[in-house]
Amino acid sequence: MTTKLPVVCVSSLVPRLAAVVRQLLPAAEILEATPGEDGKSRIPANTEILFGDTPTIITCIKDGHINLQWAQSTWAGVEALFRAFPTPPEGVTITRMGDGFGRLMAEYVVGNILSRELSIVKFSRQQQNNMWDKSPAEDRRMLTSITLGVLGVGSISTEIARLSRAVGMTVWGLCRANKQSRPEFNRLTTVGNLSEFLAGCDYICNVLPSTTETQDLLSGDALSSCKSKSPVFINVGRGGIISEESLLAALENGWLRGAVLDVFKEEPLPVISPLWSHPKVTVTPHISGPSVAENIAEVFVRNYEKYVNKQSLDHVVNWEKGY
Repeated sequence: MTTKLPVVCVSSLVPRLAAVVRQLLPAAEILEATPGEDGKSRIPANTEILFGDTPTIITCIKDGHINLQWAQSTWAGVEALFRAFPTPPEGVTITRMGDGFGRLMAEYVVGNILSRELSIVKFSRQQQNNMWDKSPAEDRRMLTSITLGVLGVGSISTEIARLSRAVGMTVWGLCRANKQSRPEFNRLTTVGNLSEFLAGCDYICNVLPSTTETQDLLSGDALSSCKSKSPVFINVGRGGIISEESLLAALENGWLRGAVLDVFKEEPLPVISPLWSHPKVTVTPHISGPSVAENIAEVFVRNYEKYVNKQSLDHVVNWEKGY
């Protein structure tokens, strides 16, 4: 590759992230923007490509970096962009981290399903109390008997489906509009069939982004459709899919057997939230898709090569769709 373009890496993983990008793009000029005394990163005026977190991208655009042509976010969720810019910023293409977290999040989802089916937490508590009780194992199910419903059929959802099917589960996908069948999913259906979708699942995993269409999609009595199977709800998408009150009601009514929550409307989750101590809830601090330098660097490098070859970029942020 002969083209040299200035690249700035700005992330909580710098300098590690910058070092990985340099290894993958030895011919490119990689610059690091270091924070000044005010804590803000200093972006060189001649920056054409910016690789950083969403807040830094917002600041760079607002500061009027006229040479900036493309900004690649290290985040999968980019709702902050829409709050900062009601319409797409002129002259800048912004892409998000579409598939840098897929495998990690898939392992999180499958790991939690295995933990529940094997009663790992129950047996751990027994050990702490010197108890020898085999009864929790009586409810164990083979993964081949389990149907996982995934809300969303994007790149992360597809990775979750791929790994889940590899260990024997049946996987359904819920999408906004009719799509052609995909080999990773046993079945695809649309939001219009939400009640039927929820009724057939043993686990429900939300991977949907936060948009006007997805806000409170599961709030109210939507989860009453789950009462026959009483599935476990796993949320690795966005907290706005369901209100805390609706989730607690679903657990108390028995519509849900449990919940594994990695994302919330307000983060960190307030200490007064009843979710912390609820016996049917597992809380994790938004870590289902940790930022691994190698993973997110590889996504950026693929797009970089497309950029210098004047090809269409992957995961371009779409203001109309909201992600």
